[in-house]
Amino acid sequence: MSERPGSRQPSILFAEECDRGTLREENQDSVLHVRIAMGDLMIVAGGVGGYPGGATASRMAVEHFYAHLAALPREFPVGNAIRAAAARANEKIFAASKTPGAPNQGMGSTVVLAVVQEEADETHVWIGHIGDSRAYLMRAGRLHLLTTDHSAVQDLITRALITKEEAPRHPDAQVLSRSLGLQPEVEIDIEQHPLAVGDTLLLCSDGLWGFVPEREIQKVLETPGFTLETVAHNLLELALAAGGHDNIGIEIARLIEPPDASAMFPRKESYVALKVVIAMLLIAFAALCVLIYLTFFSS
Repeated sequence: MSERPGSRQPSILFAEECDRGTLREENQDSVLHVRIAMGDLMIVAGGVGGYPGGATASRMAVEHFYAHLAALPREFPVGNAIRAAAARANEKIFAASKTPGAPNQGMGSTVVLAVVQEEADETHVWIGHIGDSRAYLMRAGRLHLLTTDHSAVQDLITRALITKEEAPRHPDAQVLSRSLGLQPEVEIDIEQHPLAVGDTLLLCSDGLWGFVPEREIQKVLETPGFTLETVAHNLLELALAAGGHDNIGIEIARLIEPPDASAMFPRKESYVALKVVIAMLLIAFAALCVLIYLTFFSS
């Protein structure tokens, strides 16, 4: 877990988990949290299942998003930066997957990323996503889904042709309508949201949300007394207990109250009292020295 306190803004805690699961032969999920000029960058990328090279695709997604965003100054428009990074990552993955004789033909990746920024009077987050990796916001005891899946079943739900409850059993439940590397060009959905003290931001692949009900995710996120590392680990354990049928990628950020400056630094009155005590001790020591001198050396 990492923490980055601000002078006046809330402190921000971070934690992550990434696991192969119990059934997959390799871990095709990739995660990253790093501090860049724009803010704190969090990424969860998931290789598209059923194709070789998923691990390569998710790693390329993380590397290209990071390389592009980290090279830009803080004042660069974040939405434009995320859009350009997505285009660059998609171009590289698509080219690698279409190279004649390449071992990873057809590879692709989902991605969900967050750039958390602290301004003088607020903290906010930019969210970008492609595919079915998700972003959630836990606020005031309620779990809010911030992203909309780019999948065949989500399209059916949007058109009211199936219900949310029917989606997991639909024959096209694993079919994506959008991912990195699928087409020469890709569109990334981008949103900005304010953050407040007490908020928890969760980025995850479908290895978590696809097997653990949202009510169970919410219970873990709102359990008091847990460190953020414990929260991330408990979410991973829930996914594994549900069968661990997929790779599991998790990134979490939580805003907490900034440290109490009065508790970190003694009050001015305390310094005055300490000086008085030290002065009295020095006077007493000097008097003792005089008494010893008069007793043993005056004669």
